[in-house]
Amino acid sequence: MKNDKKQYMTPFAERIIRELIKRKKEEKKRERLVRISGWITTSACALILISLLTIGSSNDEITLFQMFTSNVGFIVVAICISAAAFLVFEKKKLDEAEKEYQELRNEVVDRYEEIWHTEQLRKQSYILYDWLEKEHDVNLFHR
Repeated sequence: MKNDKKQYMTPFAERIIRELIKRKKEEKKRERLVRISGWITTSACALILISLLTIGSSNDEITLFQMFTSNVGFIVVAICISAAAFLVFEKKKLDEAEKEYQELRNEVVDRYEEIWHTEQLRKQSYILYDWLEKEHDVNLFHR
């Protein structure tokens, strides 16, 4: 594909496709970070909830205050709060990355005849679109 890309696209189209691939990778990266931080937040909150339930049901002299002021309790709460803040931050970044990707993708779809301006390039564009979908999960066949 890379060796004979001139038969598939113009230099302008190549720049757009490279940018589209770059934005898709950024979107996937942000999506992965949101998923990881979500799992960490959920796990830390579950650990806090389990701790609260076990302290509430036990007759030990450990109070909630003592649990949260201990080193372990403080670390778990700090992890939970930090992961939740990171989750919110990354979710905003993900939304922004999705928006940028969708805008460029829609522009490529809308400007199809301008980007692939000759009949031969149009025929070859389907090969390129298929490759983009299989290799980079970029679907340009429709809006």
